[in-house]
Amino acid sequence: IALGIVGFGGSRLSAGNNPNPALKVAVVDFQKAINETEDGKKAEASLNASLAEKKKKFDILKGELDAMRQDFEKQRLVLTGKPLQEKQEALQKKLMEIEQTGMGYEQDLGNKKSEALKKIVMGLQEVVTQIGTQDKFDFIFEKSQGGVLYTSGAEDITDRVVKAYNAHPHK
Repeated sequence: IALGIVGFGGSRLSAGNNPNPALKVAVVDFQKAINETEDGKKAEASLNASLAEKKKKFDILKGELDAMRQDFEKQRLVLTGKPLQEKQEALQKKLMEIEQTGMGYEQDLGNKKSEALKKIVMGLQEVVTQIGTQDKFDFIFEKSQGGVLYTSGAEDITDRVVKAYNAHPHK
């Protein structure tokens, strides 16, 4: 970044021949912006509802597995040979079904979250570009992802970004 600043705007950094030597810099916290936008709040509510629904279904499957396990434990001492093996295989099959269902639920929720975030981030990036152009910022840094550890005098435009994002519907 430092090399980019020197290479991109190096003449602005030297006060000797430039009437306006200061760079205009801002920061935006995308994580905060995502959480505070109306779309972000809707996405979180939707994901939480989907998670609750999937948890209920998963708990039913888990209850079925527990019932099968208890039945197996009761009958293990009386059954032998093929009937015992069939019960054990049915128990293993149910366990695998539950594991696959759980992984499928995780993947589905991850995909939904990723898709929702992608749309919101793209909209936020548009808003940041508009604000940057309008207010003639030289640089706008994203501060929540660890890229900015300290800023002195940089304007935090996160609240403006959220307000502008919420003012215009994004599809």
